Amino acid sequence: MRARIRLAGLIAGVAALTVACGGGESAPADQAPSGAPSSRGPAGEDYGDTGQAGRETPVADDVEVTGCAQTAWSPKVVVKVTNSTSRPQRYAATVTISNPGGDSTEAYFAKNRLEPGQAVTDEIMGSGPVAGELTCEVTEAKRLPPK
Repeated sequence: MRARIRLAGLIAGVAALTVACGGGESAPADQAPSGAPSSRGPAGEDYGDTGQAGRETPVADDVEVTGCAQTAWSPKVVVKVTNSTSRPQRYAATVTISNPGGDSTEAYFAKNRLEPGQAVTDEIMGSGPVAGELTCEVTEAKRLPPK
């Protein structure tokens, strides 16, 4: 009896692994392979990074540093984010603020929803002080389906 229970458990485990791994079937051509980043929303909507003429539009092109200034304690960065896609998007970006001496800090931008073509300008503060002449650079940007 125990042998039958173990065998049934083994068969169920193999079946679950086969289903979880896709059973050897390939994904449709318009779908990202399993484990690859997807640009589809939860209901299968296409949130691809395509801009005009169907070409890929890098998210970094949507985020621009328009100001970088020293304040009394922490640097201030002005960013302009423009949704260049044809769908609403959510944006997150990290701006690294550094000086010639190698000191640096980061400032973070997040916006839950930008409509197609919509632009927003925001002032964000660095997370810590950096003395001297500053350089501000977008070091990470993400575009996700809106919530």
